[in-house]
Amino acid sequence: MATHQWIKPKPIKIVVERVTEHPERGVCHCHQVGQEYTFDFERCPVDFCAAAFHTLWPHLRVLELGGRHPWDAEEGVTYVACPDPNKPVIFKIVAGKK
Repeated sequence: MATHQWIKPKPIKIVVERVTEHPERGVCHCHQVGQEYTFDFERCPVDFCAAAFHTLWPHLRVLELGGRHPWDAEEGVTYVACPDPNKPVIFKIVAGKK
């Protein structure tokens, strides 16, 4: 029987980088530029938009487990937009050291 070694997740920080304002529909009511959240591997951060978190989830997991997307300019850092096409929020996801 093969033994599998568990990879300890890296701490993850989510930073609100940009909030886009739509001339008719306004701005996101959940997030403001500069907000920071800590992702604890198990649940959505308190007061975080559930729709945005659903979009971030796969990217959080990649960085948390030490992976990297081919489009990431910097190791341990990626950017993801929320799914709202009218007033998107851009999140910066940063993986910390183990």
